[in-house]
Amino acid sequence: MSDRKAAGVKTESLAEADRHWLIARRVRVYPRIIVAAYLIFTAALVLLSKDLIDPLGRPLGADFITFWASSHLTLNGDPAAAFDGAKILAAERVAVPANEKLFLWHYPPMFMLVVMPLSLVPYLLSFLVWNLLTLAAFVAAMRKIAPVAATVWLTLAFGGTYVNFIHGQTGFLTAALFGGSIVMLGRRPVLAGILIGLLCYKPHLGILLPLALICGRHWSAFLAASVTTIAFALTSVAVVGLESWRAFFENIPLVRLVFEEGMLPWVKMPGFFPSLRLLGADTTVAYALHGVLALAVAAIVAWVWWRKTPIPLAAAVLVTGTLLVTPYSFDYDLVLLAIPVALLGWDGYRNGWMSWEREILVLAGVVPVITPLVAEITHLQIGFLILLAMFAVATRRAAASGRTL
Repeated sequence: MSDRKAAGVKTESLAEADRHWLIARRVRVYPRIIVAAYLIFTAALVLLSKDLIDPLGRPLGADFITFWASSHLTLNGDPAAAFDGAKILAAERVAVPANEKLFLWHYPPMFMLVVMPLSLVPYLLSFLVWNLLTLAAFVAAMRKIAPVAATVWLTLAFGGTYVNFIHGQTGFLTAALFGGSIVMLGRRPVLAGILIGLLCYKPHLGILLPLALICGRHWSAFLAASVTTIAFALTSVAVVGLESWRAFFENIPLVRLVFEEGMLPWVKMPGFFPSLRLLGADTTVAYALHGVLALAVAAIVAWVWWRKTPIPLAAAVLVTGTLLVTPYSFDYDLVLLAIPVALLGWDGYRNGWMSWEREILVLAGVVPVITPLVAEITHLQIGFLILLAMFAVATRRAAASGRTL
């Protein structure tokens, strides 16, 4: 008797699965159609642009311009200038002279080391190289998580993939490191810890990682992650200087202000706090309610990892929990959702499906593309709702699983 049957959880039989609308042929064909649509839309965006400025007045590549500008300032001997609005705007105009929009830099100095080489080549070439290299790493990690040919097309068609690509953002790199650490944790824990440590350039997305490693008693990975984080930080001090760190910490109040007051677009932010603010909640109330949710999510993650749940299912709970716990995330960060979608999808494919799982996984794939538009029209953040649904699916499947030996 399977663990799920023993736990009283109903899964579909093979005959029932064959009658489901999401049949194998559609899984093969639909992603190709979606990718073709992405390519057509991108071609139209480029053709309608002038002087590298798109029809919405943004530079092609959007957020990537801050990465190129930070690299330019660093290579010219003034990395701390990335935190100065006037100076980084001037550097962004070196990349795209017609640009009039200011894109601020909020990353810790460790990330300056990652982006430092980008301005060695012209802006558009740099954008393509960055996207293609990080996308390749992301796809490779996903292929390891779900080792079937369809995974490549499903990953390319995933909504978060396209959103991250047109922004030139960090989502591919973050998901590659997160996904790689999950693949390696059971077999090569030290390497998994190193990959986790490298994620420290996104500290708000690493809140639950130490908790999971401690509760799961993954001490080798925890130690390796700690050492890697410290080494990464010290290397940044040596390369870009203490002044960059001083500027980073002095910049935090500005980040908080633009976040809390909606100067950053809440419609693109799927967290609970911006979802409440979008509905008109007071800042204090929104923080309080978000705190209650974060504590509940952290407790569930701790329980799942403490009971030695199989790593793939525990990781699905961890990743979705991470996106719920942080108040500060964007639609491009939903690239991370591809990880639990793949983990849960692969587990469902091998062990049977529970009710509504496939529908929620499909919605998770679509939501990153449409969430800003829906939020703009309705003031309802469906990105947050799908995160809750994904967390519920992952937790239910983890609870129904047997413990590892």
